[in-house]
Amino acid sequence: MRLVISFICCIVMLVASPMSFAWGERGHDLITRVAVQHLATLSGDDARLMRPFALRDHMLAHLSNAPDIVWRAEYQSNDVIKTNSPTHYINLEKVITGVRRWDDLPRDFSAYEALCANHDKTPEEVGTAPWRSMQLYADLVNALRAVSSANDELEYEQRVNQALLFAGVLSHFVGDLANPHHTTANYDGQLSGQAGLHAYFESAVVADLDLKLASRIEKQARRSWLGAYGAQEREQIQADPQKLIWALVGNSHGELDTLLDLDKRYSLLSPSTEEAIAERKPVPEISRRYQRFAIKRLAVGADVLARLYLLAWQEAGQPDLSNFASYVYPVKPEFIWPNYQ
Repeated sequence: MRLVISFICCIVMLVASPMSFAWGERGHDLITRVAVQHLATLSGDDARLMRPFALRDHMLAHLSNAPDIVWRAEYQSNDVIKTNSPTHYINLEKVITGVRRWDDLPRDFSAYEALCANHDKTPEEVGTAPWRSMQLYADLVNALRAVSSANDELEYEQRVNQALLFAGVLSHFVGDLANPHHTTANYDGQLSGQAGLHAYFESAVVADLDLKLASRIEKQARRSWLGAYGAQEREQIQADPQKLIWALVGNSHGELDTLLDLDKRYSLLSPSTEEAIAERKPVPEISRRYQRFAIKRLAVGADVLARLYLLAWQEAGQPDLSNFASYVYPVKPEFIWPNYQ
């Protein structure tokens, strides 16, 4: 079975564009489901928050894959596909180097536009994933805030479902930013003779890891990844959604060299050329070499996502979601247009 999975993933790597996916379906699914478990811990399992998340973790996990699967589908318009693409990454080296901390990045989007312009780029050419995450966080806050003013049970259900939609889609972009490849111009290893590493790691390797992966990620998510900051600053980051997302970008970008080194040490057989991706060992032979790193990155994504859910609920006034009940399941959500102003 593992050989079959490996074969399928290799085919995906050959036909997909370098920036097509982030983590693959399993990775995004795991980040979302573990985030819901972690949210229960962070919130003290408060039913006013947890009920819809616990009942709909599978739906949230589905929605976390929608930006890759639904919004890139062939039936989407060219405008949707073109607009969606740069929201999944930020190629930092095109405009800034040395990003390690949350305050290494401009917080205001207009400042980011100016920074890009100074390098003869537009934000869309460099990527907008951090601001996309903040947009969806704000949408989640507004949707949760609206729950308290619902006039009847139907409106209450509709408003909670709207919040869940934003929560699920938000997971995708937080998950993207937990992957070092989504913070760098060397997004596929193509600048270091390692082209093809993007999908090899995030899709094929993650798909090959065993069924204990979720519990390992959940355990890791309880450990702080903010060791580069002092205790007071950690508290400030965890209480501020933008600082939290920006700290995620810095942390993830700082792990790029580790990922490239894992490939060179354990999987790379021959470097890539302008005509072909690199040759690598079959995934089942080396996936465990990547396991600790994959768990760490997936866990960081799950921790950030859970904290964003909690912060959004608190910012919205802690609406009571404990009466939620619904059979609504948005299989193909409409595209949410970027709005960073």
